Amino acid sequence: MVRVVPLAVACVLAFSAGAEGAPSRKRNNAAQAKAAPQQAVQEPDEFRSCDVAVREFVQGRKEAAALPVTEVKADSLRMTLNFVHPYGESGDTPPNLAFTRGESIEERRKALNEAKQRARLLAEAAKTGNVWYVIAVTKEGSPDEPRRSSTSAPASESQQLSANAVVMASIEGRCITVSQYEVVPLNSLSPDLQQALGLRGREASPNATPPLPPS
Repeated sequence: MVRVVPLAVACVLAFSAGAEGAPSRKRNNAAQAKAAPQQAVQEPDEFRSCDVAVREFVQGRKEAAALPVTEVKADSLRMTLNFVHPYGESGDTPPNLAFTRGESIEERRKALNEAKQRARLLAEAAKTGNVWYVIAVTKEGSPDEPRRSSTSAPASESQQLSANAVVMASIEGRCITVSQYEVVPLNSLSPDLQQALGLRGREASPNATPPLPPS
């Protein structure tokens, strides 16, 4: 009997320790269950490091779109870029002639090689879905302008629709503004892009020929 008593005492102590540890484990499990939904919400943004810049450019306008750039066409002779997106192309950028500012031929050649390297980085970023062509419709002749006299043209005529666009790239965790297009004529946009922007045909391209009815 003397040998049985220590064993019984040890069993009681072990049971007590297990009973005390059970609430602690329940609290830990409850804390983990609460933390799990919060971790699931923190998903990567589709625009990566350009998450704020893209939305700031759009500024909540309905007639806007952020299109992934699928290809960057670089003209190394003319030093221009053209960004291909699902609805067409952005058109050539102005030539990058910053390399001509060097005082010596060595400085110019170095700047030229750096510009060509940046174009290659953009092309690689487009392949991984890290470049966007963001376009938004604007009105020339905003309500902030001074009101004209009653004999002036109606507001619908004085306010002409156009668009501005920007190309942004997420490279090495930084958002880079690659190029800006201040005034984009709406009739230069493809019909599919006009439709994606929610524009009516007569507003987007008033001089365009209407489509032929199906035969």
